[in-house]
Amino acid sequence: MNRGRLENDFRRGVETLLAAMERETAPNTPSPYVGAGEQILHEHDTRIYFFDRLLALLGWELGPAGNVAEEARIKADTTKFVDYVGVNPDTRAPALILEVKSWDKPFVTGRDKACGLPGADLIVAAIKHLRAGGTKAKSPVAGDWHDYLDQVSGYVHTFRDRYGHSVPCAVLASGQWIVVFKAPVSIFCDDEVNYAQFEIFELPDYAAKAHRLFELLARSVLAGSAPPRIRSAQLANYVRPGDIAATYHAVLVKYERTGAAFLTQLPRILVYPAILVERSDQNFFTVIDAELPTVMKLSPDAAGEDDLAEHVAEVAAQADTLLQRCSNELGIALVPRDLAAFPGFPKTAELEIKQGMGLPLEREGKIVVRLVRGAGDHWLAVTGSAQHYLRARPIVDCRFHAWAQCRAEGHQSGSNAINSPATESPRAFFVDTRLHHCAHQIVLDRRARRCHIDAIDARTCCRACAYQNLCWPAQELAALPCGK
Repeated sequence: MNRGRLENDFRRGVETLLAAMERETAPNTPSPYVGAGEQILHEHDTRIYFFDRLLALLGWELGPAGNVAEEARIKADTTKFVDYVGVNPDTRAPALILEVKSWDKPFVTGRDKACGLPGADLIVAAIKHLRAGGTKAKSPVAGDWHDYLDQVSGYVHTFRDRYGHSVPCAVLASGQWIVVFKAPVSIFCDDEVNYAQFEIFELPDYAAKAHRLFELLARSVLAGSAPPRIRSAQLANYVRPGDIAATYHAVLVKYERTGAAFLTQLPRILVYPAILVERSDQNFFTVIDAELPTVMKLSPDAAGEDDLAEHVAEVAAQADTLLQRCSNELGIALVPRDLAAFPGFPKTAELEIKQGMGLPLEREGKIVVRLVRGAGDHWLAVTGSAQHYLRARPIVDCRFHAWAQCRAEGHQSGSNAINSPATESPRAFFVDTRLHHCAHQIVLDRRARRCHIDAIDARTCCRACAYQNLCWPAQELAALPCGK
């Protein structure tokens, strides 16, 4: 969406929000119920009435599927709860810390020799005092402001020191004032404290300075992420030809269960060709034109064996057409790079390995297949210069596609062959004896931390997968029983 339109919508929204808060805090505002007494906006009320709405106007999404964690728990020496933590939806890294105080909590004031100093001077002096290890009793600021700043500082330190995240923005606010720390790690941890590291907003100026609040706090600024899908005709709206770092083939994969709910359900895999364009600022844009998918299906070859040749060829033709459309839109010839050049998607979470717990390790290597946020059983699979995540048929002739052959060696998987496609335990689109099926327990055990498509089909033959060389170093690949 156009940046000017977003800012304009935000300004109008702020004006409406301020008018609503003025009515809410007016002396003659009706009590919520008989006998409630004078209406006072405590911290919880301030969050619900004002900051929940302000964050929504800034493009942040609250709620279970949103990108804002409320009462976010972080662990340092003690467990702390941050009022709001805005996160980047792609990396899950914190992008915004917001600590809220009650609506009428006063702005910073000085005491002793600092009495009468401007607010910005007091904040600088108080943070210098805090970083030097000064106590609340000798702080240059009155009331609870030493504690406020210490609280925000603790959050910034914890995210950096414990979790490895340098939060780009931290906010301390009540309804009457907002202090935006534009460089929280610098001001609370590393560099000399200075006035350029923060900005102050007071209630009468919120509307007039709405553009600046937007520039500092909007989700699109702090945690901007590419749309989950754009069409080829939209590509030039996001990428200039000179800003392209790389291009890759990819596919969007949708896994479905089909059949009556009270009968056995079968898997159905839908494939949408995609082009992934990496911009020089490391943003990725997924281009998908097809509104209708290609349904994965096996077809008999000349020898009567079922393979994916027809399906893979259909997807490849669509992928070539899509690539040409993208090239035409940008006026340059896009050439997809090999998968080895793809840096990998950022990891969305860190698995904490506790000593003695015996938890499995994370999947090895870079992430090339990621779950599409907000949609179950949707995956974006980057394939590099290939046009599908599967090959038409395995590159090795192997007898271990058959459970009986594996059993003869004493390495069968499970107590029975998988003779019907299964949607659970394990998922298996390709069944026993099919070229794309693997029934060998040693292979399945060794690939447990490697397989990128396990959630789509847990029995796919590695030699029929485009990720074979990514998952298996040459020496380990040669040690597998495939084809022996």
